[in-house]
Amino acid sequence: MNSEHLRYFELAYTEGNFSAAARLVPVSHQGLTKGIKSLEKELGVTLFENDDETGKPRPTRYAHELFEFAAVFDSNMRLLQESFSRLRNEEGFTINLGCSLGVLGAFGPKLLERFEEVHSNIKVNYWESNDELCEENLRKGNYDFALLVNNSISNLEGTDLYRSPLYFWTKRSDPLAQRFEAGEHIGIRDLEGYNIAIPGTGFACFEQLKRVAQAHGVKLGSIFEMSEIFQIYSYVMNGNGLGFSNGTLIGLPVFNIDTSIVAIPIEDLLWGFSIVRLPTHALGSAERLLWDWCVLQARRIPNNLLQV
Repeated sequence: MNSEHLRYFELAYTEGNFSAAARLVPVSHQGLTKGIKSLEKELGVTLFENDDETGKPRPTRYAHELFEFAAVFDSNMRLLQESFSRLRNEEGFTINLGCSLGVLGAFGPKLLERFEEVHSNIKVNYWESNDELCEENLRKGNYDFALLVNNSISNLEGTDLYRSPLYFWTKRSDPLAQRFEAGEHIGIRDLEGYNIAIPGTGFACFEQLKRVAQAHGVKLGSIFEMSEIFQIYSYVMNGNGLGFSNGTLIGLPVFNIDTSIVAIPIEDLLWGFSIVRLPTHALGSAERLLWDWCVLQARRIPNNLLQV
């Protein structure tokens, strides 16, 4: 029996209204109704009938019986969870974390090491990859959750942690930089004809750039796919074109030594990352500690638009 569907039933039973019950979950009215119908099919009974006078669902005698069962089930589940919690406190935990390339660096040094120092009974294994592969492995269940660069978290449960404009480095002598330093706002149309170095296939920033440029009818110059940020910076230093950057990189001292290079925010483009998990994966106590740790540390990252 699906415990989530059982909870839907309990709320519908006590509230006497599917819409009110759905708001408490929260879930859509359709989703709650579907869950209860699934429960009825599994049990082979009708749990609610429409009351012609009130128009509200009326519990059947089967519903009354199931509600008594649910109360006992909830009590036993709480006892079981308390027992599991005691057992977990007596053992170590391992968390498998997926990371889009560049995210751990955005937090600054030793994000995970500092977490393990505070929680010595928790070991964090992590894997870094491009955004597409990171999401793919999360959906396959290879990670408990992930720090994922993406502009949406469709069909995933999560929290946005960081957002900044997508920046491009360029030579200060470039007309684009001069316009920016004169106070002009720079958008996607201003990139017409420019050669660009950017993390390529499998990276969300690359797909976003192509999508937005196409939507605005902008024809970019040559695109050079480079996943190594120092390679991109060198590309700009050599005067070859624009180079991808973001709000976590532009303030780093290593990228501010050469005063001939300026970082320009592009109004139509954003870069950021979220902490996400599959809806079917409930966070354990250790996972919740790491999840909350990442949320807290993300608030301290400079240039985070989510703090505004």
